[in-house]
Amino acid sequence: MANLTSDQAQQLSDNFFDLSVAITDFRIANWEKLSLEENKELGDTRYKLLKSGEDILAFANTLIMDEVADSLGKINTITEDIKGTIKTLRNIQKGLDVAATLVALGIAIIAKDPQRIGKSITSVFDTWSAPSV
Repeated sequence: MANLTSDQAQQLSDNFFDLSVAITDFRIANWEKLSLEENKELGDTRYKLLKSGEDILAFANTLIMDEVADSLGKINTITEDIKGTIKTLRNIQKGLDVAATLVALGIAIIAKDPQRIGKSITSVFDTWSAPSV
């Protein structure tokens, strides 16, 4: 296991910021389709993603991840894909599910649980890649 460098922690923090912006874009693009509860859930999720990014920076010197480069590469890839296209996602539930998996990933990273991090990355990919109904 390797400690995250300050550059890697900054990169992760930036990813979580970008993901919070993507969730906000999705929320705005679907404002009229969202129930009050869904709107609040997305707002809360946006905050949790921002907080995760800040916490990652705060704990950067103690965070440990297995296969750091591979995990960061996967997170970078999904971040780019999500922030580039989530605003046009037509399935509200999928947007909510993706947001929830992103929060779980942030929690896993902050908890320094390499096994949960790997499972969370897989969960984000699986949820994002699943066909929209």
